[in-house]
Amino acid sequence: MQQKNIILALLLLISNYISAQDFSASLQLDTFQIEMGDQVYLKLNLVQAEKLKVQFPQFKDKIIEGIDIVSKSGIDTVSKEKGKLFLRQNILITAFDDSLYTIPPFAFVSGTDTVYTKSMSFDVQKAQFDSTFLSQLDTTQMLPIFDIKKPIDTPWTFKEFWQYYGLYIILFLIAVVLFFVGRYFYKRYKDNKPLFKAEKPKEPAHIIALRKLDQLKDKKLWQSDRAKEYYSELTFILREYLENRYNISALERTSHELIELLRHSKLMDKERIEEFKQIFSLGDLAKFAKFKPLPDENDLSLKNAYSIVNNTKLIIAEETEEDTDKNEEENKVVNSKPEENDA
Repeated sequence: MQQKNIILALLLLISNYISAQDFSASLQLDTFQIEMGDQVYLKLNLVQAEKLKVQFPQFKDKIIEGIDIVSKSGIDTVSKEKGKLFLRQNILITAFDDSLYTIPPFAFVSGTDTVYTKSMSFDVQKAQFDSTFLSQLDTTQMLPIFDIKKPIDTPWTFKEFWQYYGLYIILFLIAVVLFFVGRYFYKRYKDNKPLFKAEKPKEPAHIIALRKLDQLKDKKLWQSDRAKEYYSELTFILREYLENRYNISALERTSHELIELLRHSKLMDKERIEEFKQIFSLGDLAKFAKFKPLPDENDLSLKNAYSIVNNTKLIIAEETEEDTDKNEEENKVVNSKPEENDA
């Protein structure tokens, strides 16, 4: 029984030895002693069979506590010889505490086999200055050491203020402008006025409307079987007249909306509103239903249009020639009175 155990132990040692011969690892330092803050390369060397897969040790930001990793290279193939690969990874390390460190063994793993490197010492010392270097220092040029001063409380400049709050100021001004613009348009809409103030015509509204009605009459459109075009121009003339005369948005409204607006606003009497209804009812039928009104209806529409304009026009009191002559005579009498008194 003891012989069997001895044989198994020997076989296990032989197999481990054979597998260990497939790859071997070592650790190398450029120097075993540095001053604090200096950097040195730690080299991981691996010799392995060509087809073998071996995993290198994995590090994050430290080799061990106190030894920091500055950078890591990839795993490079140094050489290839007789079916074996020579691999290396360079790790740049540094340390900032003066101490004697022991770098532990690192494991290289291939399947179920593991090979460890040997541990080694790494000495980090304080910076040493020789007497020659110290003698060259000019201590008179060294700045004196003072206590830390409190932050200085300086007033803000306009540039600094604008950098911090400029965007908010611009947004606030835009919001104010939009508020007043929206309020203006809402008020004009509520008052049934056009959103934008149209430029007032140089001529009175009724003069423009009557001239266009005369021009429409001379065209004789409905007599030429062009009733749709006739009523389009006729209703447009009346809508334009309402905008110029009463400053209401008539061009954007439907016929029904416009008549309801006139009825509720009491801008004109019932008779004029009925004339409007007659014109716009026939106009909608002619424009949208291809209806052909009778000649008498067409003629009545034009007469009603004249009636609307003439009965709603804005009358401006003008001084007649008779009134002018009368005023001149009165002025003469007034001017002559002082002369008579003087006589």
